[in-house]
Amino acid sequence: MGFGISGADLGSQGCFWDRIYDPRDDLGSQGDVFGIGFEEDSRRLADEYRRLVQGLREAGAARDCDLLLANPVLPDQILREAVPGSIRTAEHFVGFLRRLVEHLRAQLRGPRVQQLSPPAFLRELRERVCIDRKPLRFCAERLHSLLRTLALPDVADFSPITLVANFATLVSTYSKGFTIIIEPFDDRTPSVSNPVLHFSCLDASIAIRPVFERFQSVIITSGTLSPLEFYPKILGFRPVTMATFSMTLARECLCPMIVGRGNDQVAMSSKFETREDIAVTRNYGQLLLELSAVVPDGLVAFFTSYVYLESTVASWYEQGILENIQRNKLLFIETQDGAETSVALEKYQEACENGRGAVLLSVARGKVSEGIDFVHHYGRAVIMFGVPYVYTQSRVLKARLEFLREQLQVREGEFLTFDAMRHAAQCVGRALRGKTDYGLMVFADKPCAEKPTMGSWCSLTRWIWGEFGGFWVTWVSLGHFGSVWGKFGSVWGSLGQFGSVWGGAVRGESPAGQNRLRAHGVR
Repeated sequence: MGFGISGADLGSQGCFWDRIYDPRDDLGSQGDVFGIGFEEDSRRLADEYRRLVQGLREAGAARDCDLLLANPVLPDQILREAVPGSIRTAEHFVGFLRRLVEHLRAQLRGPRVQQLSPPAFLRELRERVCIDRKPLRFCAERLHSLLRTLALPDVADFSPITLVANFATLVSTYSKGFTIIIEPFDDRTPSVSNPVLHFSCLDASIAIRPVFERFQSVIITSGTLSPLEFYPKILGFRPVTMATFSMTLARECLCPMIVGRGNDQVAMSSKFETREDIAVTRNYGQLLLELSAVVPDGLVAFFTSYVYLESTVASWYEQGILENIQRNKLLFIETQDGAETSVALEKYQEACENGRGAVLLSVARGKVSEGIDFVHHYGRAVIMFGVPYVYTQSRVLKARLEFLREQLQVREGEFLTFDAMRHAAQCVGRALRGKTDYGLMVFADKPCAEKPTMGSWCSLTRWIWGEFGGFWVTWVSLGHFGSVWGKFGSVWGSLGQFGSVWGGAVRGESPAGQNRLRAHGVR
């Protein structure tokens, strides 16, 4: 949990100042600043002032009635207090925010990386711009009240200043469990100024604490809770009972496999030191190519990062692998642009529906892995290209690892493996969304294939790990995949027959594809 404030966010605050407060005039003499009459504005602000004198009772009542679940952005303590007089009037509050933003700008202009605790940040804030801790705690709700009072039609325009107000409330509320990291530039381009302020939550128990405090009984259930004993430790609670249940299936519908080497005996790995190895990239491409030739309809592949995805696709293009894949299925790629990814998903599903088949190249921890379900023919196979370990050189991650080591006695390797396996299970789980579904899960990474009974993959959830059986293979050829599909019995049918009809590209799970198969006498 956390967020970042960039120089662009702070630079866009001019819109807020122009709309809310003109420094050349008092708020009461601006006239039609907000797009509504001056008298109506004054009356609204006067009513708001009287409400603020009484305290934030409205927000407290909403929380008591379950209209608003407890949120760390609005601490319970401030609901019983009156808003400080220094930010009670609109003009005083806007001036207060001005000083805060100017201080953040000055911090971002610094030439070196800084890491501050919340108390250290508040101490600097008080010394330099004379802002106390107490009014900061009311910033988020005070801004929300002001925007609601003025009835502005385009509240989304004020999202940058809302981000700053939320940051002010959080940094003044929690003295422990958070860290502030100011990076004036990206390490990959140190000569280019790109300042970002990271405000990161190191203690996961802070986020779930309001739930435990509000409800007497809490049940945490998921298909990716593994290992179970790790969650009480990082979430800060003592469970009454913990249980792991096996998955009850009427038939064999899950087939996980590990591929460690290519047909040239070169080890497959997504480690940083081997990512530029053309042989490794070629083997990953050949694996995807052969899978696209035998897997019906949809096939989803996950990479460890966007950078790795882009470099691998560029290499495949130069080697001609992409052209060969597109002979079997259409190819779609997830990008960091949300609109582009939405269009790619729509066209991917359309290709699966009409029987053409499609391959979707995605990223672990991305939009596709977090919330898109590839039910039935939308995801008959999922490939994990490497273990999705988080970028270990991140300063935010290093701060969290230090916190876990010192406060919870969690070793760095233990947490990194736990995090990677959780995301891996989340990715491959996209292909199995019900008891009537079935699919293949391929883990392509050499370290995973060396010791089947040991290593990081043992941290996978039992419903995946228990199905591995004997499918630790060095290389999977087209014929070998055909024998693997036999594990599913009549569900898959005769892959050889499919291949003879479609020239090696297996399709037919979609309604359109089934009609075309029936036309050729295939049932």
